[in-house]
Amino acid sequence: MTKEQYLDLLRYYFRHAKAEDMQEIISDYEEHFRSGYEQNLTDEAIIQALGEPKQIYEAYLSEGIITEKKGLLKGDLKEDIKDMLDKAQEEFHTTMKPQLPHYWQEASKAVFITSGTLSYALAALCWFITLILTYLLSIQWQPLADVAPLPAVSLVTIGAFFLTGVGAGLTCLFIGQECFKQYKAKKVKEVLG
Repeated sequence: MTKEQYLDLLRYYFRHAKAEDMQEIISDYEEHFRSGYEQNLTDEAIIQALGEPKQIYEAYLSEGIITEKKGLLKGDLKEDIKDMLDKAQEEFHTTMKPQLPHYWQEASKAVFITSGTLSYALAALCWFITLILTYLLSIQWQPLADVAPLPAVSLVTIGAFFLTGVGAGLTCLFIGQECFKQYKAKKVKEVLG
């Protein structure tokens, strides 16, 4: 292994250390190589005296001489995460939990208003479509000029279709009324309580 390969391995192992720590360590080891060259030692002899780059990194790490960029070296990471979670849970219980019933009430009122309005609109749409289709089924309707008119439909079928459409519209209307009753009950409960 050459000096450059050795220093590259050191850079690799110390890649998570702070930049200034890594620079200082690399310059220290370059100095070791310079003093070894002054004593007429080869790269192999100097490297053998210095030790493996991985062992050097582990020694620096275990001694606490270097710190990593993300601060994961000092302290137990598991304990840090547990402390963060405990703090977040405590903050939730003191700030957010008391507000949850209020948010729940507001959300349920919004759901009831939206559901009621949509139910009324759907009832009107059912009745409108029922009237139009009942009319179209009761006449000899020819959708296109070159196409034969639709066959006649019996009065019983038209009546059943009409009653089904009216029933669907009434169902939607009653659902909308119930939604608005629930909304009003919540509003009264809020005013009184």
